[in-house]
Amino acid sequence: MPRPRMTAATMAARSESSSTALPGSRIRSPGVEESEFQTTLDVMLESEATFPATRVAALARWQAFLPQATRYGALRNQVVPGHPHVTRLSPALRARLVTTEALVGSLLETCRFAAVEKLVQELVWRDYWKGWLELRPSVWSDYRAEVDRLRRQADPALLRRAEAVMAGQGGIAVLDGFTRELIETGYLHNHARMWWAGYWIHVERLPWALGADFFYRHLLDADPASNTLGWRWVAGLQTRGKAYLPRRSNLEKYCAANLLADPTGLERIDDSVVAAVALPDERPAERVAWKPLPDAPGITEGSATPPGSWGLWVHGEDSSVEESALGQMRPEVLLSVFDAQRVAALGMASRRIAYLKTALADGLARAGHHFQCPTESCETGEGLAEALSRVARERSLAGWVAMRPSVGPLADAIPAIEAALARDGRKVIWCRRRWDEHLWPQASAGFFGFWEKAQRRLATQATALAQSRDPQQPELLF
Repeated sequence: MPRPRMTAATMAARSESSSTALPGSRIRSPGVEESEFQTTLDVMLESEATFPATRVAALARWQAFLPQATRYGALRNQVVPGHPHVTRLSPALRARLVTTEALVGSLLETCRFAAVEKLVQELVWRDYWKGWLELRPSVWSDYRAEVDRLRRQADPALLRRAEAVMAGQGGIAVLDGFTRELIETGYLHNHARMWWAGYWIHVERLPWALGADFFYRHLLDADPASNTLGWRWVAGLQTRGKAYLPRRSNLEKYCAANLLADPTGLERIDDSVVAAVALPDERPAERVAWKPLPDAPGITEGSATPPGSWGLWVHGEDSSVEESALGQMRPEVLLSVFDAQRVAALGMASRRIAYLKTALADGLARAGHHFQCPTESCETGEGLAEALSRVARERSLAGWVAMRPSVGPLADAIPAIEAALARDGRKVIWCRRRWDEHLWPQASAGFFGFWEKAQRRLATQATALAQSRDPQQPELLF
């Protein structure tokens, strides 16, 4: 029989409400003058704007945020110290310590759909971005190729200016403050990300790909789809003719007053001054056919485990496999691999590395408790494919079962993983959560067509829950 699924409320109630502190010393960019913003930054760093790196802490954060969920739509754009108006769960969602499905289900259980529609919509945005990129993977590979090209061939003066801006020495005090916040915390409010990206592209006239790479290396919640496509949208590439400009009036409307206490450089983003940079046309993104995947291996004789001895690979794209359909498996071993080779190639910041390691360790520990089988973790420079192949040989496994990574660096390793295992007569059985399998293929065009379909089903689900008044964990329609 399937295990009963706990709601977010139940899990949080049974666990301690604690966040995981990440190692890492404070970083102060050389040559940056002290300002009122630095005082505000200190407040941000010492406030509750921490980012849960375990499932327990993430669920506790969600429960603490739920009472204000109905006010999210009105307050979400305000950029204030501590970021109290947003969940601060984006890193946990990125690592899938908690899932969009679970948070949406929790909202539908406790609130009227209309009252939390904006929050649900923002949660589902990341699924839209993931689906859009999954259908157009060349956008990711082209972006990474452009980053490599720019590092090798760009004008040295351009690269020096880019380095200065990335060090918080761009010359606009509030935006330089956001740069330091990103480096020191691994986080920026979404509105601040848009301002900063717009400044980089349309004011500094720097290549969007280098800015996106800077964010990707530092953000705790860095997601290949959301980050890449968000930057493309600001640049005016994602929706042709619709670039995002950082306007002074917008910052003055939504920033806390003490963030703007030092007005240095604000004249550079006066509304009458800022203009969109004209980027060259690019080749249309090639769309690939959707390849459906099961949510678990094929069931044989009542078992959710395929014949033979199989291991379950727990990776950073899905750190709560026990809460998925794979939770019914009986694996021989659980494995997590921290691929130092891949991390080094991407140039990830130490704070982001620490977060990834903590989340992955938490996912493996919880999975080990759930499946009651041996666990193994390794941090290797041999490469991910080689590590998976080696452990499969040592454990005499038929292969691995895993959630298939979405487009990005981990998915880039799939051909090498499959080839390494095939050399020994082994394979990977890829799975995908039903939520993803339903939503992602619908990201065929713009967001609002995608949202219209999702909204109808979620509204129907909310109505059914309200009528039944059964607060048991509902299985969403996806």
